[in-house]
Amino acid sequence: MLATWHWHIEISSKCTLKCPRCARQEVPNGLVNTELSLEFFERNFTKEFILNNVEKISFCGDDGDPIYAHDLIPVVRHFKQYKDVEIVIVTNGSYKKESWWVELGSLLTEKDSVHFSIDGYDNDSNNLYRVNSDYESIITGLKALRTSSKCQIVWAAIAFKFNEDRIDSMKSYAQTLGVDRFQLTLSTKFGSFYPSYGANDPLEPSKKYVSSTHRFERIIENYTSKHTPVPQINLDLYQKISLNQDIVPLCEIGNKGLYIDARGRLFPCCWVANRYQHNREWQDLGNYFDLNQDTLENVLADEFWETDFKTFKWQECKTKCKKSAVNQEYATSW
Repeated sequence: MLATWHWHIEISSKCTLKCPRCARQEVPNGLVNTELSLEFFERNFTKEFILNNVEKISFCGDDGDPIYAHDLIPVVRHFKQYKDVEIVIVTNGSYKKESWWVELGSLLTEKDSVHFSIDGYDNDSNNLYRVNSDYESIITGLKALRTSSKCQIVWAAIAFKFNEDRIDSMKSYAQTLGVDRFQLTLSTKFGSFYPSYGANDPLEPSKKYVSSTHRFERIIENYTSKHTPVPQINLDLYQKISLNQDIVPLCEIGNKGLYIDARGRLFPCCWVANRYQHNREWQDLGNYFDLNQDTLENVLADEFWETDFKTFKWQECKTKCKKSAVNQEYATSW
């Protein structure tokens, strides 16, 4: 049974940036620039469904950035009118007007969070990875949100070679802006993990800033008393699964949000939804679970989730949700 409390939604596959290790740049074939409308959410996420099945919405995409969806603010309002659902928005933050951030901020509460993905300490350095970003508009947006909302603001950086010696100064600047947390992600998308990036990968930082697993790692510093709610997982199910099988699916225990892409297709997570070659079979399955052709409730009731899906034969399931990695994350925390 898939856990339906957390939903990860790519409301837009559109983006103004050209980050070199984003799927937009690495697998441009098959990219569809589109977005989900308010009508899509009104049809699939009804009042009854929200009240019974939704605690958290994460707006973040494999291909796109949520702030470029025309209906993002009306969609946030749609959820909030029925329930104080936790909203998480992950964005590069570029090119929106101050008034837009103020309107968004007026809908968000202290339990919500906006993650600004900022890897640099000025416009030039930020553009070394966040190509075509606009640092000034990012900081303007962050400040506008800080003055207009009680929501949590997170400065979310990825460690790269060009910024590893400036992380402390980035943290200091983040604090002066009034952010609630600084989140440093240790990635694996470097030459030491993937030879295609080259033995002398120009983006790869020192070893201590590269993830030691096949999943990213995060180091978080809290600057205020606002904290993200404790991740809700089915602890009994987690313990039962971890004792009896080699795969502990995060989509079943409730940590990893069920993923809806910008075309309206349901996947168990964003890892199997990305457009890389090894996920070709999941692209076909996504076409089958199309929420433009069927209702969300019918798709969730499909027997596939209790039969074929339970084989966990897919590469991403074996890599990202192997028991050793999941147990390392949860065994000492619960």
